[in-house]
Amino acid sequence: MAKVQRLGRNSIITNIKLASSVSDDVPLPAGVILRSEDEMVIWRQFTRARAFNDWRDCDLLIIEQAVKAKADIRKYQIDLDKTGAILINERGTPVCNPLVSIVDTLTRQFLSLSRSISLMQTETDSRTKNAVGKKQNDFRNLIEANDGLIANR
Repeated sequence: MAKVQRLGRNSIITNIKLASSVSDDVPLPAGVILRSEDEMVIWRQFTRARAFNDWRDCDLLIIEQAVKAKADIRKYQIDLDKTGAILINERGTPVCNPLVSIVDTLTRQFLSLSRSISLMQTETDSRTKNAVGKKQNDFRNLIEANDGLIANR
């Protein structure tokens, strides 16, 4: 009985498979609707953290929540930057801007969601330990840098 040898993470075949999957954006799971193109941009940024095949639907549902929280953080942070952290009420008393609390709550929610699927963790997560997502991103950057020289699908 012949022993089947696993391909190494640096093998030519593995790298060819990675390079061919570069253009694959992770599709939205059934029932997920993003509210804007900005959220779709954030979706692509987050889902590129891992290889295309490493995402499970349950992870993608959490990513949806993280994307919406991050988009809201950006929106409210712009308003907060315009108005400042301290407001003056009708009596002339300085008060804390309510947007500070909103941004803080959304940031805590976002961090909790990203921790729950180890989105930012790379050292111990088996899905990111082999740096497959990083290699895909490197291939993607190479293709974008040499856009006219490399044929895309």
